[in-house]
Amino acid sequence: MRLRLVQLPANPAYGLAAAVQELVRRQFLHAKASNAHTLLSMYVQPPPPTIIAFTPTPTYTLGRRQSLELLTDDERARLQAPLESLGANYAPAIEESARGGLTTYHGPGQAVIWPVIDLKAPQFQNYGALTPLTVRAYSRLLETTTQDVLKRRFGLDVYTTDEPGLWIQSPRRRASNQREPNQADVDSAKTEKTEKIEKIEETEERKIAALGVHLRRNISALGVAVNLDTPVTRAPATNNTASPSNPWKRFVPCGIEGKGVSCVADEARLRFGGHVPESWDLSAASFASKWAAAFAQRLGLAEMEVDIADAETVRQLVAHAEELLSVD
Repeated sequence: MRLRLVQLPANPAYGLAAAVQELVRRQFLHAKASNAHTLLSMYVQPPPPTIIAFTPTPTYTLGRRQSLELLTDDERARLQAPLESLGANYAPAIEESARGGLTTYHGPGQAVIWPVIDLKAPQFQNYGALTPLTVRAYSRLLETTTQDVLKRRFGLDVYTTDEPGLWIQSPRRRASNQREPNQADVDSAKTEKTEKIEKIEETEERKIAALGVHLRRNISALGVAVNLDTPVTRAPATNNTASPSNPWKRFVPCGIEGKGVSCVADEARLRFGGHVPESWDLSAASFASKWAAAFAQRLGLAEMEVDIADAETVRQLVAHAEELLSVD
């Protein structure tokens, strides 16, 4: 059994990616329902464990406790104000989703990775020390895979907290509360001491990746969204304004007050004098490939290599998903 990676074409609409995911999940569900009531000779082969990876056009997604109907006109106007980097007439989409939590953002510079697997499939019944692969174990698998790739690829230590998602301690130059040197401070010793005080760095906890899981008859959907090179915020965030260029400043991400948002590129700039190392490949496709390989290994598949879906397979999936959207 090998893992299949489906890399969607550049910048699909979030809704189209969700339809591709739903199409694959329906294939799993069809096979499961058919095989529950048929003879072995009529066995329906389910699709392989699949990862759908993409970077969507700018989109705000709502948690299942929210709905488009409950948004006020002011909230809609704020979220859908054009982003300067995309052109004066481009408005981010707002989509409902089946995940828990509250509003979050997806868009350029982000790798969205959605595994679609059957947690009750026979090959997962002896996952690690757990039998079978439980929902909690699966959620942890998403977290540890993301942690592993961020550590190995970029040397970044990320972690979980009581809040959802993955977090990182970002270096932050402390605002010096020392008085400006006056004439009495001109001797070199005191000047050097003042400079050292201003160079002391503190850290700030910021969110670098979001996670969400949805299951239907133990078939997974949603997954992780990792900020590779996106706009960022610092705490305390100035939210709920129609920021012309930073989508994170238009809302409180995931409803978590007083926390900032980070990305891999910003962490590099903080650590390496304002520069991203040339060796750091921040493309979503590259990150998704590394993530898929790490996921297959951690999942315990006998065949740990990943099959990357060819262009024709992806084209057909997208075409069928578009048909699904037109029917639904």
